[in-house]
Amino acid sequence: MAALAFNVAASMPQSVPTRVLILFGLVNLPLSMIMSPTAAILPNFYIEFSAVTLGAMATVTLVTRFFDGITDPLIGLVADRFGSRKPLMMVGALLSALAVWQLFTPAADSGIGYLMSWYLLLALGWTLVEIPHSAISAELSHDYQQRNRISLWRQILGFAGGVLFMAFPLLLGRGRSFDPEVMRMLAGFVAVSLPLLVLLMNWRLTIPPQPHCRRVRLWDLPAMLVTLPYLKHLLLTQILFGLATGAVSGLFVLYASQYLELGDAIPKIALPMTLAMALSMPLWLLVLRRMDKHKLWAVSALGMIGVLLLIIRIEPGPQALTAMIMAMTAFGSLVGLSALVLPSMLGDLVDVDIVYNGKARAGILFAFQALILKINQGVGGAIGMFIPAWFGFNAEQALSAEAIKGLKLGFAGWPCLLLLPMVLLAWRYPLDRRAHAKLASRIAEGGISVSDEQR
Repeated sequence: MAALAFNVAASMPQSVPTRVLILFGLVNLPLSMIMSPTAAILPNFYIEFSAVTLGAMATVTLVTRFFDGITDPLIGLVADRFGSRKPLMMVGALLSALAVWQLFTPAADSGIGYLMSWYLLLALGWTLVEIPHSAISAELSHDYQQRNRISLWRQILGFAGGVLFMAFPLLLGRGRSFDPEVMRMLAGFVAVSLPLLVLLMNWRLTIPPQPHCRRVRLWDLPAMLVTLPYLKHLLLTQILFGLATGAVSGLFVLYASQYLELGDAIPKIALPMTLAMALSMPLWLLVLRRMDKHKLWAVSALGMIGVLLLIIRIEPGPQALTAMIMAMTAFGSLVGLSALVLPSMLGDLVDVDIVYNGKARAGILFAFQALILKINQGVGGAIGMFIPAWFGFNAEQALSAEAIKGLKLGFAGWPCLLLLPMVLLAWRYPLDRRAHAKLASRIAEGGISVSDEQR
């Protein structure tokens, strides 16, 4: 096996300048205003202001998830084969701009065909930006700690986009209503800012030279699960974690309003929780200087178990508000850590792939993660809601003792059962700081397992 004559250390600084991280992360601000906030607002908006029914909305959402299951891995593959990731991002930004304008400005008689076509195009455009952008985050630095900083700025600016989306009606003086005028202004903001910020990043951001690796091929999609060490371990850990948090997020409003009788106070609970996710990240970054990512993730999951067990002891009524705000704020800060370390840990796996397989498949890796995240959100929430229904919960009827038990099991019991093995898997994850330092050293020295005929 011939070593590659490539010195990454000579061309890649240990510390990525903050201005570079801001330039890179700003793309995530309008990008984060598209999918998750849209999924929360769009169903009610279309039902109220178009001819789309609730059943049609559910059908479009389901078809879009199947569409993602096909396109996410393929776009990851194309992003790795294409060489430069920037042109794909520009195409995706332009598609997203067109689709978001059409999707957010339906006519009163717009039906399922209109919604389906523009929703699928938006999903495609979003993925064409998201996956290459995530892959670049792994290529800005091969340093264990620097990847945490890259993830920090990308995630914080993404959270800022989500908060800005939700605050748009207030900024426009429309109260809390996402009416057609608010949605039109949101569409205009995203349609203009996303292509401009992608263009600015493409123009000003210089991606450090990467090791010359073997060409990525179609069979790398399934083969990666076998050939890449630690991948299955990390994906299983993420699946358990995502199913647990998906159940909590899916039942949060139902539990707080139906059992704790805090329906009118949901925004008072949700806003501090969301802010805690973002504001806790710089503090987590300081802790990560002394503690490995996977071990801190395991500790945070233990903290989540503790918070959930405390929540189910809160008695319903107005007095529950303060306790629920404090508990969910703590929960939000713990979830914020996962948003910080998961992309960073996946970036470290890119280095494993380079050293062990001689391939740079960051696009495919982040496509897997994006797909698992989407599946977890849907499946985790669905299982969480199924459990109270199994125990006889019905929002139209008074809560029985069995229904309360079902709500508590779905909101806290089932997530805790998932988090217990997840803690063990995360703690025992083998790619720690020392192991990664050896990988980074081999990449810097050109010690990559690629023969001359395989390049």
